[in-house]
This record gives sequence, structure tokens and C-alpha cells, in this order.
Amino acid sequence: MGTVFDPLNTSVYFWQIITFLILLYLLYKYVYPPIQEQIQKRQSQIERAIDEAEKTRSEARELLAEYRRQIEEARGEARRILEESRKQGAAQRERIRTEAQQEGDRIIQRAREEITRERNTALREVRGEVAGMVVEATERVLGREVDRDEHERLISEALDSLEAEVAGGISRDESQRV
Repeated sequence: MGTVFDPLNTSVYFWQIITFLILLYLLYKYVYPPIQEQIQKRQSQIERAIDEAEKTRSEARELLAEYRRQIEEARGEARRILEESRKQGAAQRERIRTEAQQEGDRIIQRAREEITRERNTALREVRGEVAGMVVEATERVLGREVDRDEHERLISEALDSLEAEVAGGISRDESQRV
């Protein structure tokens, strides 16, 4: 009963080993290749996904750099436009100031011309009135009518002296204003 080697049990071990080897051979021949192929497919998919992720990351970095460059360009353009607007505003203010100065000068010139015309008109009226008064005063003083040449000479002298007085008064007024 206690034998160490039992032939019946040995054959079971032998057949178990043979069956196990056959099973290993079948697994290696028919099961392992599809599993290996699936593993390789999965590995290549993962590698492609990693490559695409790297490519996407690279594109994202390029887009970010492009975006930052465009923002800097926009800021530079905004600064340039702002500076140009300031320059145009200053030029516009200067142009308006110059135009206002010129318009003021034109108004002053027109006023001076109007004053001169009014003065000349007033002088002509005064000449007419003075001429009439001079003729009347002369006739009263002389008691007779004055001839035309003498009449004109007297009027001219009186008006010239009156104009000199008026012109002297205007010059003094202008020099006092300045």
C-alpha cells in the first residue's frame, strides 16, 4: 500500500501534462495571436491618440501665439489710431484757432473800412453844411453875394482845416487806445 510510484497515477499525471501542453499549444497557436493583434491595435490607437494630442497641443500653442500676436497688433493699431486722432485733434484746434483769428481780422478790417466810409460820408455832409454856412456867413459879413471862385476857395480852406482837426482828433484817440 504505500508505494511511492503508482503506474496508474503516473499515467494520469502524464496525460494531464500532455493535455496541458496541448492546451498551451492551442492557446499559443489560436488564442494568443488574436490577443496579441488586439493588443498591438490598441497600442497603435493609443500612440495615434497621443500623436494627435501632441499635434493638437502644438496647434493650440501656435494658435495661442497667433492670438497673442494679433492682440499686440490690435493694441499697436489702437495706439497708432489714438495718436493719429490726437494729432488730428490738435491740427483741427489749430486750424479753427487760425480761422477764428483770420475771421476776427476780417471783421476788424471791415469795421475799419465801414468807419472810414462813414467818416468820409460824414465829412461830405459836413462839407455841404459848412459850405452853406460859410457862403451865408460870408454874404452876411460882406453884405453882398460872393463870386463862385472865392466861394469855393473859402469853403475849401474851411473844410481842410476842419478835416485836419478831425483827423488829428482821430489819431489821438487811436494812439490813446493802443
